[in-house]
Amino acid sequence: MKQKIIVTVLLIALLSSCGNTVSKNDESTNSVGAEVSSSAEREVSAESIAESESTAEENPAEESSSAEDVVEIITEMNEEAEEEKGLLESAEDIQLTDVDGWETNYTFIYDGETYSAVYTPDNWKIIDSYKMTSEADMVIICGALAEVHPVHGCDGESFREPEDMAYEWVQHNIAYEILPDDNSWKAIAKDVDINPADQNKSLYEMYKSKTGGSLN
Repeated sequence: MKQKIIVTVLLIALLSSCGNTVSKNDESTNSVGAEVSSSAEREVSAESIAESESTAEENPAEESSSAEDVVEIITEMNEEAEEEKGLLESAEDIQLTDVDGWETNYTFIYDGETYSAVYTPDNWKIIDSYKMTSEADMVIICGALAEVHPVHGCDGESFREPEDMAYEWVQHNIAYEILPDDNSWKAIAKDVDINPADQNKSLYEMYKSKTGGSLN
């Protein structure tokens, strides 16, 4: 039970750090999502505190063990994404298109399916990004997006590379895979927002940066 709470809190920290990029048709959806996420975060935080207090005296090593388990799961999933064979050979394969000429709403083709990518300053939002699981292909897609609109790095001066953009994408995919189907956060985890703040951070590091390392 304790480990399940820790994993959920970890994922909330990641998802709450996502950008607020929306297309004209996404505003109402994100409003509903914000209400759901706020409610979920309050619920999990309360449960986490209660569980922490009740188990601290019983097993002081449990918190550390649970954290190690989470790190191990994340590491294995990162390796799987890295090893998966890609479908793309070049950026031209995805046929990236500015659909309305506003340099904000784009589409691209992957494995016969059309995907949407929305750009606002220093943020690329890829809709249904969870469906694409090859890190090699993510690098190519991110390279095509960065060629059109670069995203700054966490230092505010450099620009993010396709490889570290793809790495952030993988972390979101991990979040989506870990969450159970009946969890309201699943709908939020399905899209990735690539922004400066989370450059080169693992899912666990994103969590620690939001909580100061506390597992409660």
